[in-house]
Amino acid sequence: MTSPLVRTTRLATAYRRLLSSADAPQYAATVNEHYSPTTLATLLVRGDVELRRASAMALGLLGNSRSIEPLGRALNDPDRGVRLVADDSFRGLLLRDSAPTHHQQLLKVMHLTDGGEFAAALAPSMILSEQAPMYAEAHFQRACCWHGLDDHAKAAQAYVDCLWRCRFHYTAWQGLARCQIMAGQYRGALNSLQRCLQIVPDLESARLQLRALRRRMRRSDV
Repeated sequence: MTSPLVRTTRLATAYRRLLSSADAPQYAATVNEHYSPTTLATLLVRGDVELRRASAMALGLLGNSRSIEPLGRALNDPDRGVRLVADDSFRGLLLRDSAPTHHQQLLKVMHLTDGGEFAAALAPSMILSEQAPMYAEAHFQRACCWHGLDDHAKAAQAYVDCLWRCRFHYTAWQGLARCQIMAGQYRGALNSLQRCLQIVPDLESARLQLRALRRRMRRSDV
């Protein structure tokens, strides 16, 4: 049986090679030969800084649906490098967390929403969220459509639908806060932004949003 020391050294060596070569496919092949996503998730919590970075990177390449929560927890890791790598891997897995057909549909919806074509994106986003009801990102894109069309009540519900499927979806928490502010639900918005920052302490836009909300609440004596 391979000792834990040899196994973790193998991961660190592969990660150092990745940093020098930028050969992600080779890194994925090397790691996949010796580590399961479950082992990588454990190292993401218990390893030293280098191993946590290596595990976060590997999970983005080799992880599955069960890898999303460990990566979500790593978004507030004490090491900024771990947080950055975990964020890239987390967002990548969220997009791929469904069948390839649904992933392709999502990319088409995202292309429309990125271009501000919210009305055109709404119907396909609704169809996708019905076809793949556990696909968190499909509900998030539906929320973006309603938000872009200024229907904040329906956007808020879609954000909640997304968060029910992935509680670490920090951009959904931030979007929900915007809807709550528009509805005058300042306490709810405060809680949503605090939750967002608990997940991702580095999200400066949410921090600024929280400061502005607190000033508004003080003026309103809410």
